[in-house]
Amino acid sequence: MDLKSNLGLIDEKEKKMNHIYSIQNQKKYYLGEYRERIIVALKVDQLLEGDLYPEIIAAMDNPKAKYLKMRRDIGLTFLKPYIKEAERKNFRYEIIDGLSYLGDIGLVVVTDESLDNEDEELVIRDMNQDFLDVGLGPEYSKNQGKHVCNKCHLKVEDKLPDYIEKFKRLTILDKLLGVNCPVCKDRKKMGGK
Repeated sequence: MDLKSNLGLIDEKEKKMNHIYSIQNQKKYYLGEYRERIIVALKVDQLLEGDLYPEIIAAMDNPKAKYLKMRRDIGLTFLKPYIKEAERKNFRYEIIDGLSYLGDIGLVVVTDESLDNEDEELVIRDMNQDFLDVGLGPEYSKNQGKHVCNKCHLKVEDKLPDYIEKFKRLTILDKLLGVNCPVCKDRKKMGGK
């Protein structure tokens, strides 16, 4: 064997070792699961927002989905909506301790078969990002499900019509009782107009 073929074998062996190392790191990142078995994932900060992501609920309805895995260190308060939904659907879930897990993944929906998801983004897009992308501040995302003034309601209707059902208009009774628009109030707190 000449030097070139020896170097080729060493390069091939090194590539395989790097691939194995990469797979092990991915497994640590996705709460002990291989990436190709993940349907969707949420980051810790997304769970701490307290919003229920409908994509997770939809993933639990996927016939390939087998169980939901969540990190215990996040806190039961933030995991409870997903636990309730899993119990309602009779869907298996696990709350795990993971000192050896890397990264910021806090929840995954897992299948028991390999998926072709290498090029897909598994982490669900943050709800706040939709509001920020269209020029509405985080105060809109934070106040979903609340009664807002007409001006704020029209802004959501104009820029994010998909979210309009998550905002209700302040009624005359609300105004008489002194209820203020939470979006306007938060904007003023942050120094906006």
